[in-house]
Amino acid sequence: FLNALCNGILELRAETLHRYTGNYDDYLAEKEARKAQQLAKFKNQQREIAHLQRFVDRFGAKATLASRAKSKEKQIARLKEVAVEEPVEELKRVHFRFPQPPRSGLKVVTLKHVRQAYGDHVVYRDLNFEAERGQRIVLVGPNGAGKSTLLKILGDIVPIQAGTRHLGSNVVPGYFAQNRTDTLKTGATVLENLMELRTAENALTEQKARTLLGAFLFRKDDVFKKVSVLSGGEKSRLALARLLIHPPNLLLMDEPTTHLDIPSIDALLLALRQYEGTLIFISHDVYVIRQLANQVLHVNAGRLTPYAGDYDYYLDKSRATDARAALDAGFTDARPAQRAAESGVQRSSLSPPQSAASASGAQRSALSAPHSGLSGTPHSAIRTPQSAARLSAKELRRLRTEVGHLEETVAKLEAKQSELVAELEKPETYKDAGKALHLNRELTAIVDQIAAATQAWEQAARRLEEATL
Repeated sequence: FLNALCNGILELRAETLHRYTGNYDDYLAEKEARKAQQLAKFKNQQREIAHLQRFVDRFGAKATLASRAKSKEKQIARLKEVAVEEPVEELKRVHFRFPQPPRSGLKVVTLKHVRQAYGDHVVYRDLNFEAERGQRIVLVGPNGAGKSTLLKILGDIVPIQAGTRHLGSNVVPGYFAQNRTDTLKTGATVLENLMELRTAENALTEQKARTLLGAFLFRKDDVFKKVSVLSGGEKSRLALARLLIHPPNLLLMDEPTTHLDIPSIDALLLALRQYEGTLIFISHDVYVIRQLANQVLHVNAGRLTPYAGDYDYYLDKSRATDARAALDAGFTDARPAQRAAESGVQRSSLSPPQSAASASGAQRSALSAPHSGLSGTPHSAIRTPQSAARLSAKELRRLRTEVGHLEETVAKLEAKQSELVAELEKPETYKDAGKALHLNRELTAIVDQIAAATQAWEQAARRLEEATL
């Protein structure tokens, strides 16, 4: 983000403002070069002062050399007036790695026919999902689509209202909440928040806890601070430290880099790249996603659409022109039916089923959702190009127009959905209970309309594809 946006950086360090030209990578390189240059100048000056001082100390008391010694003293004074400062040591940085987690079974977590709602607003009606060992899945989609809810369902943070959630063999989940205080005790100290995780198995001592906290920059009396007075970055570091007490092999992270400074983000990314478990996360940072994800799951209107590739694969299949905007793309923008058909991972009604024998190993191990809320005809009812009736030119034009109109309809409905979600996120909305109730009902109706319009679009798109093949 900074590389793409910045052409200059100002850094406040040691009560001095330092200016750098270029993007963030240029800044890091120039800063390192300046530091090396300053250190060399400092050492040269200190050597010269020491050399002059030795002359003064040796010959200052001798009458024949007293004048020269006096001259050397003046040189020393002049050098000290323009002294080169020793480069300031950088602040200590977070440095850690996730311990080797216990190996889980192949199937890590499975959801079947899950229903989840908040009041009248139904987030998921018939949710099906499955993740396998070693996958690194990023959840993308519009705000309010249910990404955080899905993560909480997977982590058993919220009880599901219908359906089943099944953890695979030997799976140990760990949840990193977007609101860090969800997993922290604000009335307790930093140290107490770690010590409460002590069990007979991990034998966590206070000394071990303080050593671990030191790696996350909680030193000396910092460990006795109440969580309630910590900054957002400190709460994030404490939440990360807690994850290391019982190493999870299923890591669920909601906006893990929020509140962290850049060095801490770099440390976290390094640890996550080395992590050997299964990772499912939400992020609005394209750089973070490109560093970590090998699968993309698009979430919208209670529907999951998987893509068996990294974020650039997702962009390619969606034909997105903006990598950042594609994070919040709605169902129409993401072209899920076409992408699912091309990937062969989660087939919609646009693609015929593959036999188990013909499916590639990569496809079989890819993120799957048996139904994933996707509407469409059963595979047995899919019409192949050979069986599709030939359409006249006039009928083809009508069908193309219908597909276009349906795409516009879905786009307008999703725009309205975003407006309603934005209103419901405002605290002042809830000062008027009647208004909040009305908006919730309107949002529920819009979600239903999106599902119906999307189903109609899929069916029309399928007919058009069959007719033009």
